Amino acid sequence: MREIVDKFYDAVRTGNVPALEAVIAEDFFLICPAQNNVLSGVYRGKSRFFEAILPHVFGCVKPEEINFCAEHQIVAEAGEVVVAVAQNEGVALTGKRYDQIYIHIFKIREGQIVALIEGFDTALANHALWGKCEPLIPDEGVALSNMAHFMRA
Repeated sequence: MREIVDKFYDAVRTGNVPALEAVIAEDFFLICPAQNNVLSGVYRGKSRFFEAILPHVFGCVKPEEINFCAEHQIVAEAGEVVVAVAQNEGVALTGKRYDQIYIHIFKIREGQIVALIEGFDTALANHALWGKCEPLIPDEGVALSNMAHFMRA
């Protein structure tokens, strides 16, 4: 499972979309357990991830001025679940530093990521990354019950 997570981060870090597509399952869930942020709630499906979420995030940066997931460290691995911490380095389009630290909880099945819980400093993201960016409407709002998507994935 560790290899899939390493491939995910390598693809994000290098901007290798085909490699990222290879590790994301069609029925993928992104769960952002935060309230009232640009990314909050549950986002369903590989197509939503690539057609809405990634353009929303990467539209707030110049790729040459920021390195998403510049470093990562896997901190736990148990069966289908891998927990990792990743760090960004760089400047967003707002002109502010966006040196973010993420905690990611991956669920992996048959060589692909089927669910990802992403936690991050939302105050930093709102201030430095998002600027005046509109929230991306989730498929489901934030609730503890959203974790059932992760458990069933």
